[in-house]
Amino acid sequence: MLEASQDMGRTLEWRPRTPALVRGCRLEGVAGHKEAHILRVLPGHSAGPRTVTVKVELSCASGDPDAVLILQGPPYVSWLIDANHNMQIWTTGEYSFKIFPEKNIRGFKLPDTPQGLLGEARMLNASVVASFVELPLASVVSLHAPSCGGRLQTSPAPIETTPPKDTCSPELLMSLIQTKCANDAMTLVLKKELAAHLKCTIMGLTLWDPSCQAEDRGDQFVLHSAYSSCGMEVTANMISNEVVVNILSSSSPQRKKVHCLNMDSLSFQLGLYLSPHFLQTSNTIEPGQQSFVQVRVSPSIPEFLLQLDSCHLDLGPEGGTMELIQGRAAKGNCVSLLSPSPEGNPRFSFLLHFYTVPIPKTGTLSCTLALRPKTGSQDQEFHRTVFTRLNVISPDLSGCTSKGLVLPAVLGITFGAFLIGALLTAALWYIYSHTRSPGKREPVVAVAAPASSESSSTNHSIGSTQSTPCSTSSMA
Repeated sequence: MLEASQDMGRTLEWRPRTPALVRGCRLEGVAGHKEAHILRVLPGHSAGPRTVTVKVELSCASGDPDAVLILQGPPYVSWLIDANHNMQIWTTGEYSFKIFPEKNIRGFKLPDTPQGLLGEARMLNASVVASFVELPLASVVSLHAPSCGGRLQTSPAPIETTPPKDTCSPELLMSLIQTKCANDAMTLVLKKELAAHLKCTIMGLTLWDPSCQAEDRGDQFVLHSAYSSCGMEVTANMISNEVVVNILSSSSPQRKKVHCLNMDSLSFQLGLYLSPHFLQTSNTIEPGQQSFVQVRVSPSIPEFLLQLDSCHLDLGPEGGTMELIQGRAAKGNCVSLLSPSPEGNPRFSFLLHFYTVPIPKTGTLSCTLALRPKTGSQDQEFHRTVFTRLNVISPDLSGCTSKGLVLPAVLGITFGAFLIGALLTAALWYIYSHTRSPGKREPVVAVAAPASSESSSTNHSIGSTQSTPCSTSSMA
């Protein structure tokens, strides 16, 4: 039986007696024949790093299908894909291909609901969801289809996947082309060693203008062009072209959109705000109070997806470094990723707290922004680091979930209370000792010889005047 939150283990040895429930549907309003295969892996009890091997076998007689494979799982799951056909890949976490496992490609943040994943398929122009399946966490998942467009039969199993075929994978080869942008020029690099591992024989490497050909530099092919030549498409913020690769095993050339971002035309501003309305920036931060951060890019670039790759608050040698975002995920429960602004600017909030003294007076907030094209090359990214200096204005100390006082404050309050108590006690004793009646003083004993009755009467009178709690023993 399939149960939610059931960890199937790293060495799964289980097969269903009947095929797992595989659903499919047609997405209304989307033209074309693109198919989507969606696999959702449910979270298990443990949250350690896990790699799920996904083996996809499609029987397509007419070449590679027009299809997308969507893989969604917990943030600690990465994917190793072994497919016998080329298709678009859309995953959470990181993924790599069985044929070249060292090449890790960063995925996307995907919704964790069936309706949200169907929305992703629609966004990717899929008109048909050929298969949708949900499974517990497993080490290996095998997806089989007798023909393109057929429903997948799903069975997790710990079997080894078949070795890669001795043919070139054009999709993986195109993902290995590195794009560099500097000094108003675009440079494309393809290492020969990587192409050899893929069994790819490069016959030609050019830009959109076939006269702009790559140069053979021994261990790599290098394609270099200024922004003003080789058919570059130049807009206000982006420079685009197309790389064309001819390989021996394919009768048609492989094409891929490549981009350069004109960073000099963009302004990056890191702002700290004291309210979630993001109206007025502030250069001060108060411990124990929620702070809101936004990285603003102007002018806006709707062709790119903006994401916070990492953020940290450096409080110097006194306060150390507070990690806020790592790997595009919030670091700790004091940090929350917020929805981006209408212009697409990323936002988050955090709560500053201290557990050591002395408290730093200043800090530096730094964030690294990742910019990825929404179309074309999905593995191409641009990064820009921005920072702002902040003043720490309040000595109030608080934790993330409950407010309290740390040791120095407690000691100060305790000493103050002790000092006030001592002074009050001394004042009360002084008042007591100087205002009590004479009858409360120490007894005075008069001893005299009984010479006459008058003297005896006088002594008795005197003894009565000096009466104290001890007068009886005095007159004995």
